[in-house]
Amino acid sequence: MKSLKKISLILLLLPSVLWASVAIQNTPVLGGIAVIDFESNHPNPKAFYHTTPLYVQHIKNNRWQVLIGIPLLEKLGKKSVTIQGFTTQTLDFEVKTHTYKEQRITLKGKKKKYVNPNLAHTKRINKERPILSKARTTFSTQSLSKGIFTRPVDGITTSPFGLKRFYNGEARRPHTGLDYAGATGTPIKAPAAGRVILIGEYFFNGKTIFLDHGQGLISAYIHLNKHLVKQGQSVKQGEIIGEIGQSGRSTGPHLHWSVYLNRTAINPNLLLGQQ
Repeated sequence: MKSLKKISLILLLLPSVLWASVAIQNTPVLGGIAVIDFESNHPNPKAFYHTTPLYVQHIKNNRWQVLIGIPLLEKLGKKSVTIQGFTTQTLDFEVKTHTYKEQRITLKGKKKKYVNPNLAHTKRINKERPILSKARTTFSTQSLSKGIFTRPVDGITTSPFGLKRFYNGEARRPHTGLDYAGATGTPIKAPAAGRVILIGEYFFNGKTIFLDHGQGLISAYIHLNKHLVKQGQSVKQGEIIGEIGQSGRSTGPHLHWSVYLNRTAINPNLLLGQQ
C-alpha cells in the first residue's frame, strides 16, 4: 500500500514539471521560445526581458526555468534576461533566424473593407486597439495552468504561424497564430486552465475570447460564431468556451488561435510539444 501511495503522489506531481521537462523545448528563433535554466535559493525569483516580466517556473530544489517569447520582428543576435532573487543574475541567449512562408489572400465584396478601412472603420479600429493591447499584455503573478497545452479544435491547420501575409496584393503583418479549419458551430475547447479576461466583437478579429493562463501567458480565440463563457469566468482544460465562425476579417469559417508570452505572439505549436 505504501508503494502505491508513493506512485500516486508522483503522478499528482508530474503535471507541474511536465511542461518544463517534456513539452517546451528551447527554440530561440523569431516567434519562438527561449528556455533558460537557472539556480536560485530565493522562494520566488523574478525575471525580466528589458523591463517586461517573464514566465518563471520551479523545477526542483533550487532549480528554476524562465521562458522568453521572442517577437517575430526581433533583431537577431545576443540577448539577455535579468533574474532577481537574493542576488541579481544576468543570463544570455541568442536569437536565431527562421524562415516563414508567404500567403496571398483575396478579399471580395463586403470583405474588401478589411483591406482599406474607411474613416468610420478606422475610428473603430483605433478605439479597439488599446482594449486588445491591454488583454495581450496582462500579467497575473499566479500560474493558472500546469502541464502541456491541448489543441482547442481538431481541424487541420490551414494557415501556420508566421506566414508573411498579403491581402489583395498588399503586404500586412505576419500571421500571429494558427488557423484551424472547421464548420461554423464547431466547439472550441480551452487548451489549458485559465480565466476569461476579455470577450467582445472587434473589427478585424470578429467575436473574440482572451484567456489568461498566468505570468503573461495569454491565449486568444478569434473569428468566433458564439461566445460560451463570461467575463471573469475560470475555465478548466478541455472546457468548451465558444464556437468556430467567420466573423471579422475571415474568408471562411475557421478558428484563429493566438498565444502570447511576455506580450509577444509565439508559435502555439511550441506549447503542444510540436515545432
